[in-house]
Amino acid sequence: DGQGNYTVTSAEGLKNIAELVNNGDTDINITLDNDIDLSDINWTPIGDYYNRYTGTFDGGNYTITGLTVTGSNEYAGLFGRIGSGGTVKDVTLEDVKIESNNDMSAVGGVAGRSYGTLENCSVSGSVSVSGTNSIAGGVVGYQTGGSITGCSSSATVNAGGVAGGVVGLADGGATLTACYATDNVTIESSGTGSYFAGGVVGINTVSTIKACYAWGSVTGSGSGTVYVGGVTGSNDLGTLTACYHAKGTVSGPGGATGGVAGRNFKDFMFGGGIITACYWGDNGQTQGIGEDQVGTGGTTQVTDGNWLDAIAQMNAALQSAGSEWQYELTGALPTLKEQ
Repeated sequence: DGQGNYTVTSAEGLKNIAELVNNGDTDINITLDNDIDLSDINWTPIGDYYNRYTGTFDGGNYTITGLTVTGSNEYAGLFGRIGSGGTVKDVTLEDVKIESNNDMSAVGGVAGRSYGTLENCSVSGSVSVSGTNSIAGGVVGYQTGGSITGCSSSATVNAGGVAGGVVGLADGGATLTACYATDNVTIESSGTGSYFAGGVVGINTVSTIKACYAWGSVTGSGSGTVYVGGVTGSNDLGTLTACYHAKGTVSGPGGATGGVAGRNFKDFMFGGGIITACYWGDNGQTQGIGEDQVGTGGTTQVTDGNWLDAIAQMNAALQSAGSEWQYELTGALPTLKEQ
């Protein structure tokens, strides 16, 4: 409409918008007014290395089906890169197929790399990258700062470096709230470094994860040091509050595997990660934190399938953290409701 506001009703329209953004119109606002089928298109992500998307993308609670990105993109997803100030909200991505063989890639259903705000997005399908430095997340590959709220993934996530059910790598003070993942996360490492797999976040660095959970299996294998956790592979000076893992199996090759976190990392200058009121169910692990460098616990196993006490403790922790989210028990496992 000349004001930088675009309404999109077709696959062709969305392709044209992606081209606009990637040619420098990074701050346009995009609103979906229809379900969109991208099945027959090899998608070029919105926003790239030079052109981060900084507008507002309002999905209007519509569904985009069949998003497919294959090849050697460094940043792959519906969006390649979302900049600080960019917002993506209220969209469902069904049957995504995102693959990259770029060793330095960051890929996710909604975005490969994000510095922005995501709200109420959900993803299904598969997200898969090879390469020792590759990062994959069901919703976002690599999130720096910004926030992700009320987002979920039932996509399988597979990487060679870092893999997380919702986000691969979170750093720079990012906040994840009320997010969950329900399918399997796998890391297969081939190098000599450190590798991370987590049900919610692969590695959580100086960021906050609260009221998040995972139900899929989290599996790490291969060479190097592999950190595997039901919620996060490693909590590096980050904060985990009222998170849990249940249903799936958590397994890794060494001692750096835990029902909640593979490692809770401590730095001699900055202290350690903080874990409060986090739980794990019958996921094959006997300890909540595989390598606990901090020693302040904060993890409890639910062995008898009775989650009522866990819910009470998680909700108390959320309330004292000023969160509007609370857990409720309508099925066998806790789910989230905004108060």
